[in-house]
Amino acid sequence: MPGAPKSAPHTVEDTPHGVRSENLWRAVLVLALPVMAEQILHMIVGLTDTYLANHLPEDSHAATAAVGTITYIMWFIGLLVGAVGSGATALIARARGARHRSLANSVTGQAVGAALVMGFIVGLVGFVFAPQLSHLTGLPPSGEMYAATYLRLLCVAMPFTMLMFVANACLRGAGDTLTPAVVMVVVDVVNMVAAFSLTRGWFGLPVMGFDGIAIGTMIAYVTGGLIQACVLLRGRAGVTLYLHRMRPHWHTLKRLIRIGLPAGLEGAIAWGANFGVLIIINKIDLSSVVASAHVNSVRIEAISYLPGMAFAVAAATLVGQSLGMNRPDRARRAAFISYAIGASFMTALGVCFITLGQYPARWMTTDPAVAELTRECLFRTGFIQAAFAASLIFSGALRGAGDTLVVMILNLLSTVLLRLLGVLFVVHVMKGGLPEIWFVLCAELCVRGLLAFTRFQNGAWATRKI
Repeated sequence: MPGAPKSAPHTVEDTPHGVRSENLWRAVLVLALPVMAEQILHMIVGLTDTYLANHLPEDSHAATAAVGTITYIMWFIGLLVGAVGSGATALIARARGARHRSLANSVTGQAVGAALVMGFIVGLVGFVFAPQLSHLTGLPPSGEMYAATYLRLLCVAMPFTMLMFVANACLRGAGDTLTPAVVMVVVDVVNMVAAFSLTRGWFGLPVMGFDGIAIGTMIAYVTGGLIQACVLLRGRAGVTLYLHRMRPHWHTLKRLIRIGLPAGLEGAIAWGANFGVLIIINKIDLSSVVASAHVNSVRIEAISYLPGMAFAVAAATLVGQSLGMNRPDRARRAAFISYAIGASFMTALGVCFITLGQYPARWMTTDPAVAELTRECLFRTGFIQAAFAASLIFSGALRGAGDTLVVMILNLLSTVLLRLLGVLFVVHVMKGGLPEIWFVLCAELCVRGLLAFTRFQNGAWATRKI
């Protein structure tokens, strides 16, 4: 892509006496800001899809709940490719830090090959069993119908989707966050334009209603996969996709799996807990008012946590590269700088949720009941953004060090024991509603942030061999 460097820039200079702070701050920002721009635009796409569903002429509550529910199913699918991606990021970051280009290219080929195989398998299974998967979500019958349609269309694009996300992970491990950001900007713009045009019949296109939302996403993901295939084949940031390196190389695959599998298992079990929470919410009322408010709250809350995810990427990349240089002191400082900036962003946005949350809540829907529930959820989450940032950024730093097994254990204990069981207790014992559920979700994020910070402070990750 234009403007992206041909090789990973050495943006951080080290002295014999330590790390130059101003250069490390700059390196964090260079890595994180393109990702943050990408994430913010991706969040706008999510808001756009939810807005379109909220404003359909009929069945808007069911359509909105279906859009939010399919997001969770796509999250699970993303975890599969994320298991490969996290291993690729860690290995490529260390290889680039050690200036071992052939290893970086080998990891890229193995990761892309694994992503394509998974994409075809998952896409086929999802397409065939879309009605059954939609039935598991607890949606009312009209919501199930929308969800099955959406899922089937997304499954058509699955190989392209997985290729795109693994390519992003490989490039970020090499220190190039600009190219993935530019590609995702293109994807998101295509998604928004196509979704609005097909849903509302712009530019002489047919008015497709709900189907237009899903088709717009499918078109965008196919576009992104094709672009990233061209980028990797051409070579970028010191990594190149060679077709012969896509043949299985069992030693490299074993290393990818050893690092990525704990992250994948962590994500899968955490997803199961969160999906359980979603099913509980979907079943609270048949009108889908509560489910719609939950979806709207999650979409708006993304304004805050997506910057945290961007600085988690920066932390993972710099920690991995620093350990490849045998510089754990540099790795530690990079993680704390990433947290300082990311937490500042998230805390400022949390204050906005507390004081101004009613405005985005009212913009998302014309239903006053949905808007009020959304405002109450945003008010609660505004107070815990610093802890949320710790859970994202210090976990990212640990993954960049290859310490994925411990991160898995800590996050699973928090997600299953506190989040899922806490929501079950609130709903079935205390007979609470959505605001009480969000109180539990916020408390669990505080605990998760404390656990991630404590593990990072322990320092065992610095001697982790991958």
